[in-house]
Amino acid sequence: MVRVERGGVEEAIHLGHLAAVDAEGRIQASVGNPDRLTYFRSCAKPFQAMAALRTGILSRFHLDPEHIAIMAASHNGEPRHVEVVRDLLDHAGIPEAALQCGAHWPYYEPAAAVARRAMDQPLQIFNNCSGKHAGMLAAARALGAPLETYLDREHPIQRGIAEVVAEFTARPPAEIHYGIDGCSAPNPAVPLAAIARSFAALVMSADENARAVVDAMTTHPFLIGGTDRFDTRLMEVTKGRLLAKGGAAGAHTTADRRSGLGLAIKLDSGDGTWTAVAVMAALERLGWLEAAEREALSPFARPSLRNHKRVVVGTVRPALDVAVTAT
Repeated sequence: MVRVERGGVEEAIHLGHLAAVDAEGRIQASVGNPDRLTYFRSCAKPFQAMAALRTGILSRFHLDPEHIAIMAASHNGEPRHVEVVRDLLDHAGIPEAALQCGAHWPYYEPAAAVARRAMDQPLQIFNNCSGKHAGMLAAARALGAPLETYLDREHPIQRGIAEVVAEFTARPPAEIHYGIDGCSAPNPAVPLAAIARSFAALVMSADENARAVVDAMTTHPFLIGGTDRFDTRLMEVTKGRLLAKGGAAGAHTTADRRSGLGLAIKLDSGDGTWTAVAVMAALERLGWLEAAEREALSPFARPSLRNHKRVVVGTVRPALDVAVTAT
């Protein structure tokens, strides 16, 4: 899917798989193995947010679309992201110490530099998944369930999430595998085409909670990622026509609200550094981008390989331009 060249020598090749699927599960285009068993990773966040909304937290805690967006985010840990997560916790009456996502420094280096000057260790609120965890905790509070065990597979909010995943992937619950994500939450694995199907179904759904999640993500794209993040820029440039959510280990999902199709990509290397290159090539091949949009997003499509001094030392280019085959 992606070739990395340094000084005229091919240094790396990233193999992978792609599935473009409609809301009924019909594959419209594929590369590699669309049935590859794949973890959602953070691509699951819209569905985790939807399960939280189904507990009634929106009205009970007087939440707004920004709170919904941060629940579906893999954010940079910039000041606005941290502010919205804290506000969500405050609305639900939950202490920050209840978060169990683990701590890391903000992804956005200027924010990380400020934080390192102020403290010796990072806070859990900086974690890119802190909004998701805040949403799970709010749902646990709404359900009258324990906060301490909100990550257990048998906790009511985790059972609710499993029901949403089964519904939108159209997979029998017994066939959905679960592992533990980087933030310690349960994470589902299904065939790649089922992940694509879930995003097509998400943007086509009449469910009020599904609509709320899609509208929040596309209306507040900065909260989903942040400065210089691919998902944020993709939703900004397309004015919310495309819904985008990436995940760790080379996973990415996009849904086109115009065609009603969902796209899922997985790089076998598990290296997400250049996932956007493969996604951009697929979006162009599928005709999901207008000319002006392609131009605005070109830095993600064919980035330069730079060293630590920011010197250009090579190129990164897509390798699937002619490989996407309509079925």
